[in-house]
Amino acid sequence: MVMKRSRYAFGSKVIAKTKIPQLLQRLAYHDEVTIIVYHGIIRSPLAVPDWCFLDEKSFRTQIDYLKKHFEIIALSKAVERVRRGEIKRPTAVITFDDGYQNNFDVAFPILRKEKVPATIFLTTGLIDTGDTLWHCRLNRALSDTRTPAIEWNGLKFDLSTADLKSKASKAIQEKLKRLPHPQLMATIRDIVLELGDDPDYPIGTDSPFRMLSQRAILEMVSSGLIEFGAHTHHHAILSRLSDQERYGEIKRSTDAVCDITKRPCEYFAYPNGQAGDYDSGTIRDLATCRIQVGVTAIAGPNNRTTPAMELRRYGIGADLPMAEFQLMVHHFIARARRSIDYLSEKIA
Repeated sequence: MVMKRSRYAFGSKVIAKTKIPQLLQRLAYHDEVTIIVYHGIIRSPLAVPDWCFLDEKSFRTQIDYLKKHFEIIALSKAVERVRRGEIKRPTAVITFDDGYQNNFDVAFPILRKEKVPATIFLTTGLIDTGDTLWHCRLNRALSDTRTPAIEWNGLKFDLSTADLKSKASKAIQEKLKRLPHPQLMATIRDIVLELGDDPDYPIGTDSPFRMLSQRAILEMVSSGLIEFGAHTHHHAILSRLSDQERYGEIKRSTDAVCDITKRPCEYFAYPNGQAGDYDSGTIRDLATCRIQVGVTAIAGPNNRTTPAMELRRYGIGADLPMAEFQLMVHHFIARARRSIDYLSEKIA
């Protein structure tokens, strides 16, 4: 597996250096919009690495690359231009999910200096609180635990090193995401307690897991660079909720974004964002709440045929090499995978 990954990384570097992905996009895919999604941007490494938290240096490098090869525009402008068929050159949109305070403290100064717009999707129930997302509670507990191993859900996890803790976190998260939200939250409390941490411990203002304050949100709104959308009230995966719970999560979050920003909330990001995490009922609820645009975490380009409520985004994580970032944002990886799938179907 390690050898396969190293070969893939080497191949990505070789292809990226040829400039073929940039050329293909200019010639063949110039009318397609690249939307990327970040989560947390951090200055110091986490004790237990987590895909969602990208270091500041990598973020700067990626922004510089996007500025060089794309026109970076706001989500609202991108949707309008796609609808009118006015995308004529490589175009990119930057988004952030969850609403971490480091979006303001670390990412925003870079975006402001470079005059780069972005959209932040807020988990509104966590704004101005000492609470954070459940997977951050898990990371914090794993970082501080002295427990050498834990058994959970029939599995045993070795916690003797930071890398093993990171692997355990990833595996546990994937299992927990399948649970109904109330059961997920009850289970994470039990795991955090078993690891020796307090699931209600207030998250400090200097923590990478701290969520945005209203003050920070309003300063970004006033800059004219940052748009805000909703990401539910409690970051619940919507397909795991009842119809009433689902509507409540959407309605509370969209109303909160309106109340804070004093602007209409027209954009929504689906938590987890894969095909099974939302459905037609979700989209009906969004329409009822006057949402105009929904963004997923499904990778791919966006053009006039992409449904406005199911826009594609490329997830940018902490383990993404720069060469793969380049291939991704130019749609090279998505196109290659689509070609492979097509050939596989033909052969079968």
